[in-house]
Amino acid sequence: MISIEDYSKLQEITVNLKCEIHGKKLDLYCKKHDIAVCVVCISSEHKMCSSSDVISIAEASENAKQSIALSDLDKTISRTLVNVKHCINDQETALKDIEKDERTIKKTIADTRINLQNYLDELERKLLLNLKSTHLSCKTKNIEILHQLKQKENGLIKLREQTLHMKCFASDIEVFLGTCQLNKTIIDNFRSLREEIRECTNNRMELEIHHVISSLMKEVRQFGEIKVIKTNASLQLKDAKIDQAQIQIHRSLQNVGNISLQRKQKIDIEGSEKPFAGCIILPDDRIIIADYFGSGNLMEYGKDGKHIRDISVSTGTVRSYSNRY
Repeated sequence: MISIEDYSKLQEITVNLKCEIHGKKLDLYCKKHDIAVCVVCISSEHKMCSSSDVISIAEASENAKQSIALSDLDKTISRTLVNVKHCINDQETALKDIEKDERTIKKTIADTRINLQNYLDELERKLLLNLKSTHLSCKTKNIEILHQLKQKENGLIKLREQTLHMKCFASDIEVFLGTCQLNKTIIDNFRSLREEIRECTNNRMELEIHHVISSLMKEVRQFGEIKVIKTNASLQLKDAKIDQAQIQIHRSLQNVGNISLQRKQKIDIEGSEKPFAGCIILPDDRIIIADYFGSGNLMEYGKDGKHIRDISVSTGTVRSYSNRY
């Protein structure tokens, strides 16, 4: 009996209890291939497996909650969660960096525009000062020439008035002498005027924009270019153990000094009088014996002490096996 809350949690467990190939119930387990199978699988894919390799799923799953595989699975999930969290933190940091880059670029664009505007304002100020100075210089020269010409004009007007007065009121002698003198004055004034006009220039002003500024308006089509710099994420993921055998975990550890040995089973081995190099008891209670000094084979025995088979291997393999165990 379990609570409804616990039963609802069981509904979330996605464990396939049927064979994906034949649709039959998974009620057997092949130790050789480390896989749960159905009765049809035994006669097809596992027909070469010995009867000792195929056990019931109930026997294989005994004490599964205390197996090393379940413990490693929990550790693997924990490590994977740590790795995923690390990746999430990395992407969140990258997202923050992108937002920061956007703000930085916006500020750079605004600062560049302000600096460019200030620089153009300074160039405009200098150009206006140059315009004012040039305009004043040209204007001064024209005023001087105009003043001289008006003086000439006033002098000629006075000479013409003198000529009219002399014609109306002077005697013939005064007219004769005055005409000679006025002609000489007129000739001198004409020569002076000709020299002044020869050196006189009419000045005009025009503006020539710097070719870089002209090309800026013609050739520059965009303020700048946004580039994406790609770098590999430096993520150091912790290795996770996978595909571990379902070996049972002994919850409580005892001091070796407090352990008393008792013989559980006696196995009679025939065909060899020399000492064995080593042996090991597998999780399913099978026994592998290394007969290095005798036949040079590995001998397999069941948990009931009966001989199953001899495994023929090279001498180096038996030596390595005996050295390990």
